[in-house]
Amino acid sequence: MAGGGWLPLDLSLATAGTSSSAPAARERRAGTTTTTRAQHRRTVSALFAELGAMLPDDLPTDRPATQEEIVDAAAARVRMLEEAAAVLETYRAMCAPPPPPPRARAEVAVAVGTVCFPARLPAPTPPGALTRVLEAFHRRGVEVVLATVARHGHGRDAVVTVTAAAAPSEVLELIRADIAAIC
Repeated sequence: MAGGGWLPLDLSLATAGTSSSAPAARERRAGTTTTTRAQHRRTVSALFAELGAMLPDDLPTDRPATQEEIVDAAAARVRMLEEAAAVLETYRAMCAPPPPPPRARAEVAVAVGTVCFPARLPAPTPPGALTRVLEAFHRRGVEVVLATVARHGHGRDAVVTVTAAAAPSEVLELIRADIAAIC
């Protein structure tokens, strides 16, 4: 790859001095003058020669490359650059630091039909957390039938399950909010 692979990709604009007026455009399309055609051919040839010089050593060296070979080599170079960019994007995504874990919050689920409250209280569980969970029921006038406490995640989080007497859904939502506010 000539130039270490970092060749400029801008072609010189040899056509910058050409007229863009309507009569000149009609004349070019009609091809009435041979000098205009020859000038256009020279411009296109110069641009293709410049493009061919920017490409890696994919073009034949024993003869001048055709325009088709230059276009094919340029298209192959663009595909190779797109593939390299995709690989680099994948690498960048893999090397990016993982997003920070979300802040631990109390997870509370309510089953209205059975009035069972499982709640996970993240570590460190504040002292008296179970007492405050039970007080939430007593404040709302709901009788607690059964309460269990367990540790989850190698002794880190406290899992509290409370089975209580039936209550209106509005009261259950108030209890759920009280439990969620404990941590």
